[in-house]
Amino acid sequence: MGLKSNVALLLLQIVLYRQQELLHMDKTLDNDQLLADPVLDEMILSKFANHRLVRMYAPELSGIQLRTLKGIVRELFEQGLPDDDVPVTVVTLANHFYYTRVQELEREQIPELKAKVQELQNEREQERT
Repeated sequence: MGLKSNVALLLLQIVLYRQQELLHMDKTLDNDQLLADPVLDEMILSKFANHRLVRMYAPELSGIQLRTLKGIVRELFEQGLPDDDVPVTVVTLANHFYYTRVQELEREQIPELKAKVQELQNEREQERT
C-alpha cells in the first residue's frame, strides 16, 4: 500500500509519540528496541484512523483494523531507506518522509499555489478595469 508521504509521516509521528509514552510508563523497556520494532496498539490505531489528515488524504484508512495498521507499518519498515547504511527505525523513517514531504511541497504544491494566487490576482485586476 503506497501511502502518501504526509500520511506516512503522520503515522510515524503517532507511533513515535506512543513509544515515548510507553517508555515513560515502563522504565524497563528498551528505547532502541521500541524504535526498531515499535509496539502498535489500539491507541495508535485510534489516533491515526480518526485524524483529520487521514480522513482528507486517505479516507480508505479511516476504518482500518489494528492488523491492517501493523501491516502498513511493516511495509514502511520493509521499504527501508534510500541509504542502506542507515538503520531503519521509526525516527529515521520519519526523517525520510519529512524530507520527502518538504520536497513535494517545494517542487509541486507551492508552485501550484503561487500560480493560482497569480491567476486570481490577474482576474481581480481585470474586473477592476
